[in-house]
Amino acid sequence: MTFRQILRKLNNRYIYATIIFLVLFLLIDQFNLFEQIRLRRALNDQKQQIEFYKKEISKSKDLLDRLENDTATMERVAREQYMMKRDNEVLYLIETQE
Repeated sequence: MTFRQILRKLNNRYIYATIIFLVLFLLIDQFNLFEQIRLRRALNDQKQQIEFYKKEISKSKDLLDRLENDTATMERVAREQYMMKRDNEVLYLIETQE
């Protein structure tokens, strides 16, 4: 098949209509190819965030359960996060430079 025969077969109004349709569909339409790729990436990011927050919620629920039932955990959290101390203790804070 020569180059001229290929050009003759491509010189058809159905081929032109198909090319125009594909250009409209892939590039110009509201839901074009680039928009679909962007939306798919955004959806995947949202799914990752959902999984992250589900893990954080389970960690928080676990900590809350331990705080309600274990006095040693409650005391540790109070000392570390809220700088609480007993009456007969002296608390020294040491700040480190990064």
